[in-house]
Amino acid sequence: MAKPVIADRLLLVDTVDRWFHLEEPTFIDAGQAYWIDRSTSELCVDRGDGRVSRHAGAMCR
Repeated sequence: MAKPVIADRLLLVDTVDRWFHLEEPTFIDAGQAYWIDRSTSELCVDRGDGRVSRHAGAMCR
């Protein structure tokens, strides 16, 4: 698992780290942790209430 990043404000992301492009934009709220699961090509978001949402994407170069 990649090291999680904590959002410092509400984010609407469609790209993470310039190379990971999501199929659909995703909201990440302030204080939520997110990371890329490279084994499944998904953005994972720890919603803080015990659930982790997963959002499909792809690594691009």
